[in-house]
Amino acid sequence: MRDRFGEVPERAKALVLRLLSAGGWDVTLATDDRRVLEGVIFPYFLERPEFSKVLFVGCDWYTRRYNRVFAGKEYWTIDKSEKQRVYGAARHVTDSLARLREHFGASYFDLILCNGVVGWGLDREDEARESFVASYQCLRERGLLLLGWNDVARKTPFPVEACVEAAGFRPRVFPPLGTARHLTRTRNRHIFSFYAKRPSP
Repeated sequence: MRDRFGEVPERAKALVLRLLSAGGWDVTLATDDRRVLEGVIFPYFLERPEFSKVLFVGCDWYTRRYNRVFAGKEYWTIDKSEKQRVYGAARHVTDSLARLREHFGASYFDLILCNGVVGWGLDREDEARESFVASYQCLRERGLLLLGWNDVARKTPFPVEACVEAAGFRPRVFPPLGTARHLTRTRNRHIFSFYAKRPSP
């Protein structure tokens, strides 16, 4: 998309995409992290029946289409902002991830997708620790947590990976990418970190 001044600025592109989304168009962000998320990560989980109960953390206009993507799953969304509910699933919870146990029993989910939340609402270390503990408790044994986060100082106000591992999670190699920690080609150094809940001894 160009105009006579050259490339359309990123904010203008985002505005156009938001307007198209509001009009019912199936749009996404044209970034490498979204390409990996939607073209590599989602298909892997969608093809596997053992990941039938899915929680997606954080809702916005560019995630609304995921309601259709995960139509074959028991797909839940959670966001602590009431105004984001319009972008969530039919099964939606308005609350903080730290309070997940208030809504679900232990070992309920097979997969939790927490992408672009750290530094964008989940900003305090204490809330992050509580959120990852709650996620651990609500995942079944060997259930998976995908954490997408930006490895830049202004968006990592606390040691992200240490918080996750302190909750009990351990890194898990994601087969399509061949690693447990994938750095995308993005300005914000967006990383996908994959974690598994350990089985009980």
